[in-house]
Amino acid sequence: MTKQTTTAWEQMMEPSTVEERTVCKLALGEHSNVYMIQLWEGIYLWANAIHRARLSDQPNAFAKYDCLLLNICHKGRCEVELAQGNYVYMSPGILNVSAMAPRPEYYYPGGVYEGIELVCDMNVLKENLPKAFADLGVTSQDLMKLKRQGNLLARVSTAALQEEEKLFEILCRIGSGEKTHPRIVYDLRLAIISLIYHLMHGEATILHDETAVTKGQRKIVTDAEAELTADLGCRVTVEQVAEHFGVSVSAFKKYFVSVYGRPVSQYMKEKRIEKAKELLIESSESIGTISLLCGYEHQGKFGAVFKAATGSSPLEYRRLHRVPGKSVRRKDTNETG
Repeated sequence: MTKQTTTAWEQMMEPSTVEERTVCKLALGEHSNVYMIQLWEGIYLWANAIHRARLSDQPNAFAKYDCLLLNICHKGRCEVELAQGNYVYMSPGILNVSAMAPRPEYYYPGGVYEGIELVCDMNVLKENLPKAFADLGVTSQDLMKLKRQGNLLARVSTAALQEEEKLFEILCRIGSGEKTHPRIVYDLRLAIISLIYHLMHGEATILHDETAVTKGQRKIVTDAEAELTADLGCRVTVEQVAEHFGVSVSAFKKYFVSVYGRPVSQYMKEKRIEKAKELLIESSESIGTISLLCGYEHQGKFGAVFKAATGSSPLEYRRLHRVPGKSVRRKDTNETG
């Protein structure tokens, strides 16, 4: 049921019977993949499993189409550009309805994003809406009304999010090579119909864009994040960063939360723990050296923070997760594990 090809977009859009339709895998590098399938004529579904901060120069077979795009996030964050040039950020449980075709470039603050996208070709659906949609009371006029609203964000219900996660899991399993029965398209259709039912019956609350940032504010925050994470062994205060970029501390904190979804201190702690995990697994540096490389002068403080975050001490984590063949450079006598 799975095909992987450099022409995955075109392959997904080839005319075919329902039974012939397959999940096409688009490999994007760095453990990032998109799994795509055509469910009905003019309706395409894909699962985004992204583990990098940026995607650029991606092929886009939908650029010439009159699209309605529904994008639901269940993990991480995704940047959405509004019509007026400001930016807002999707987080788990957020739906983005857009009249724009999928873009060739995306930004994922934090470097992780998972969710599904449903792309509707309105040139097809205006004349040929699937009967299953009509049975739910969804008309092509309803879809056109959504499209005319332009970019908007809404918070979906728990039930709708569960349906989204079901779709994501099915697509990823098939796209990763798991064998399945030939009628899987019908299962995906049923899950999509259930999701649309929840969305059309008041289970999505429209959000306003109070957290939007301007292009200039976005640049300040993303440039600051790049500088802060370039050397995790160096600690810089929020006051120093704000002064460097010429904004107040309160403004910088507000912009940062808008883009990355959490305060600077929490974000940096997470980045340091991620780096520590990587070094513990892939290097043979001592715990004390790793502590310094991750911005902790005192090994004891590092150990306490690491254990609070992971449930294991650094030495325990290394023993549990170390890559076979890698050896610890020396025994760390300051920690028992």
